[in-house]
Amino acid sequence: MKRLLLASIVAFPCVLAREVSAAPLEIASLTRTTTVDFEKEVAPFLRDNCFSCHCKTTTKGGLNMESAELMIKGGDTGSSLKPGKGAESLLLQAAAHQDDDLKMPPRDNKAKAKNLTPTQLALLRLWIDQGAKSTGRSERTIAWQPVPDTIGAIFSTAITADGQFAACSRANRVSIYHVPTGRLVANEAAHRDQVNALAFSQDGTLMASGGYREVKLWRRASIEGRPAKEPAVAKTDAKISRADGQRTITIEGNVAKLAGADGKVIAELRGNRLATEFTAARDRAMQVATGTVAFRKAAVDTAQKALTSAQERAKKSAEAVAPKQQGLAAKEKVVADAKTAKAALDKTLADADAELKKAEATLQDTVAKAAQLATTTTDALKAPVAVDANKLLADTTAALQAAAKARADRDQREAARKLAADKVEPSAKALTAAEEAAKQATTSKDAAENEVKLSKAEQEKTNAALAEAKSAVDSAEALRKKAEDALAAARTAATAAEQSIRAAAFSPDGTMVATAGDDTIIHTWSAETGAPIAVLNGHATTITALAFSADGELTSTESAGTSLAWSLAPAWRLERTIGSDTGASPFTDRVNALAFSPDGKFLAIGGGEPSRGGEIKILDVQSGSTSAQTPQSATVKFARDFPNLHTDAVLALDFSADGKFLASGAADKIARVIDLASGKVVKSFEGHTHHILGISWSLDGRTLATAGADNVVKVWDAATGDRRKNIEGYDKEVTSVHFVGAGEQVLTSSGDNKVRLVGLDGKEARAFSEVADFVQSAAVSADGKIVVAGGQDGVLRVWSATDGRTLGAFRK
Repeated sequence: MKRLLLASIVAFPCVLAREVSAAPLEIASLTRTTTVDFEKEVAPFLRDNCFSCHCKTTTKGGLNMESAELMIKGGDTGSSLKPGKGAESLLLQAAAHQDDDLKMPPRDNKAKAKNLTPTQLALLRLWIDQGAKSTGRSERTIAWQPVPDTIGAIFSTAITADGQFAACSRANRVSIYHVPTGRLVANEAAHRDQVNALAFSQDGTLMASGGYREVKLWRRASIEGRPAKEPAVAKTDAKISRADGQRTITIEGNVAKLAGADGKVIAELRGNRLATEFTAARDRAMQVATGTVAFRKAAVDTAQKALTSAQERAKKSAEAVAPKQQGLAAKEKVVADAKTAKAALDKTLADADAELKKAEATLQDTVAKAAQLATTTTDALKAPVAVDANKLLADTTAALQAAAKARADRDQREAARKLAADKVEPSAKALTAAEEAAKQATTSKDAAENEVKLSKAEQEKTNAALAEAKSAVDSAEALRKKAEDALAAARTAATAAEQSIRAAAFSPDGTMVATAGDDTIIHTWSAETGAPIAVLNGHATTITALAFSADGELTSTESAGTSLAWSLAPAWRLERTIGSDTGASPFTDRVNALAFSPDGKFLAIGGGEPSRGGEIKILDVQSGSTSAQTPQSATVKFARDFPNLHTDAVLALDFSADGKFLASGAADKIARVIDLASGKVVKSFEGHTHHILGISWSLDGRTLATAGADNVVKVWDAATGDRRKNIEGYDKEVTSVHFVGAGEQVLTSSGDNKVRLVGLDGKEARAFSEVADFVQSAAVSADGKIVVAGGQDGVLRVWSATDGRTLGAFRK
């Protein structure tokens, strides 16, 4: 009894443990007559604990639980819902742990999903009992809270193509700086959520910012002259000094020399910035055209080598056919002779068979006759009647002799037949061997003739490729000539723009200097560095005088007597908003990437719901409201929509220089290229082992670079999709990548506090002054001369790309 009690006591905890582990979860009692709203009441806790494994991107067990319809459809084990029958529904049984073989969510799951609470289980059961009806997706109401002032990290940067303006986002604010003067010209709480993306249009007059489910477009107002109250007073001397005496301007013909207090010239102010930048752009186009010619010529060389190889192959294959045909003819003659010989031997054997058969018949006949005669003779001799014994004996002897002769003849025929048969077998083997040799010769001849066909086809193909390559060279040469002419014309125009300067003036704060003269245009410059700023048109004749008022307004007077006043502060205003962070929006979640097309007509917008799917929309920038009084756009037009192009959120976008292709990179580790004319994906690039955070086209469109959270930059051949190079040496995520100018260098930023210029061969060309913290983003001007970057420390840094000098550091 004691042993039984002891055994029970020992076993009881194990039994109890099994009973506890197998117990289903509690389902609360719920008394309710109102309809359960799936989207508001059920979907939230399913989203938190079920969707990570049962959604359109991850359908474990084949089950997608994102809608009632999909749950009714079910997965590998059938429908998970029986509308009206909650207790019988597999979904409730699994969630309530009523089935020992199917308990959801699994213990220690990676998504950290938790068991549903009794109340949640009760709601789920009631919803199913009420028919498992879908209430339709409703817009989520978000109770936004103010962003703390302590949050100041920069998550995105952008710079205008001309390098005049740089922008950065700190939390939900967007700041725009005028680079030459270092002025903060805009500082807006642009969104209520973190701003992850900024982009300027090619002409620098429009900026886009992306937040949660919305994009805002900001327009820079143009500077226009208006009639001045008083004319500007002309300076009579050639030297104009700044108020602090630290800078002076000396006018010498078509040059205004900016000098420091020591008299040393800091910069020569001459020409027209726009003409200079246009020339620089034409120069880049010329570099691309020259590179394209070289690339096409290399393709011609490759095609020519391939053609030469094909011609040699065709020649060798043609030369090989005749011997193969001759060999086959010889083999076929051997077969014919062997067939003739075998036929003769077969006839001899057949004749021998016939003779043997005839001799055998004769033998049988004579033997039968001899036997019959012997029997007759024997019987006759026994008879009482006298017979002629001698005659009988003679007849019998003759019959036996005839039989012996027939036997000898049969034996002779049999020997002849055996001799004939012995000759037939070798002849058959000889014929078989000859036929096999002929068959092999036929195969060899057919292969040689097929090689001739293949080599001819290859030759035709390589001929066509060579012709195409030569045509491409001609086209490239024509484009290069066109680019050369455009560059020459631009240089001529830039030189012509260097006309006599008649007036100059410093701004009251000493940050800017204005010059004007015979070209009838006002030019403003940085008083610190001489960097060009604005080009202002409004006069028809030579400008003779310039003067700044105390509040910074510029007055200009021309020889014809007209005077104009100019407010030089560049103003940015919100033009319109696409989407909403509180209501209906065309965007599913955060906007993570923005890119303007080269012509500025379209804006590519990338985002998507993390781990659920990526989306890309291309906005027709001209669509929607542009009224300053109604910045909220009523109607916008999306030229293209690419839902689920990626299986995770899109994080990077870039248009090719010709505007024909759009490259995208996403959290799904894949980069894709879309042909915008057809809307089809023409290339996919796989190789990153973590999120793709940056993507950039080379100016010639032949190379694509991607930056990843796997601490590497990958360089791809855009035409073939082949990976050309891995650029390594980063200790943390590479957060952005941009091709620099028309060369073969990329600008990269990374979490290891580095901003670098790197060649496509992987060699570092320049490292900019080390940043104090994680660098989130970098950008470079179109001419590759100005670099900006920002990160966790909230400082927007500006460098000269040519020598690495720090040009500015803008803090919050």
